[in-house]
Amino acid sequence: MPRMSQQKRIIIYLFSILINALGNSFMVTAAIGSAPWTSASEALARISPLTVGLAIVVLHVFALASALLLGSRFSWWTILLSFSLVVLFGTAIDFFLSIHQLLYTPVALWARILYMVIGMPLISLGLALYLQIGFVLMPPDYLMKSLISRFNSTSIGATVSLAIPFLIASILSFVEHELIGIGVGTFVFLVLNGPLIEFFQKTFPITRRVT
Repeated sequence: MPRMSQQKRIIIYLFSILINALGNSFMVTAAIGSAPWTSASEALARISPLTVGLAIVVLHVFALASALLLGSRFSWWTILLSFSLVVLFGTAIDFFLSIHQLLYTPVALWARILYMVIGMPLISLGLALYLQIGFVLMPPDYLMKSLISRFNSTSIGATVSLAIPFLIASILSFVEHELIGIGVGTFVFLVLNGPLIEFFQKTFPITRRVT
């Protein structure tokens, strides 16, 4: 596999964040269930003056703080870069959501399902590229690594890390007396995201060698 320049890796890395945000915007607009951390952000945005993107920033800061409390140690540079990444991600989601609201918001069930089907692989594609390059991780990924280390089990750590936003969304939904952000799409995402990431990593492999 040929070497890839550092500049190209950075471009692909930023592209992966935007693709992830675009996919999340499709799933939020579909309103039949979002990815776990996005569903929690939707719920927080519903009960506060925050936008979905700003709610994502708040919850990701919570995830990073939780990772620190669990014993993870990061340099200030890593924390700054991770936070900057979250701000870019949240801003991009808000931007794409505003485009959806301006152009078209699906109402019919078939159209909402179509939006979910479009959004889900976009998220997985973004994650597949992002994880292969892995300059700096998003806070929930650091939290997952911390939990895996704490439980000494990848499956338990990964499950708990996804249960946290699901619990947040559930509690906030209970407060509002309606399900917010949680739906069929959430569970379909949990089942298909892993296989889709694996598929895209095989389809678009990125070498770790840098020129």
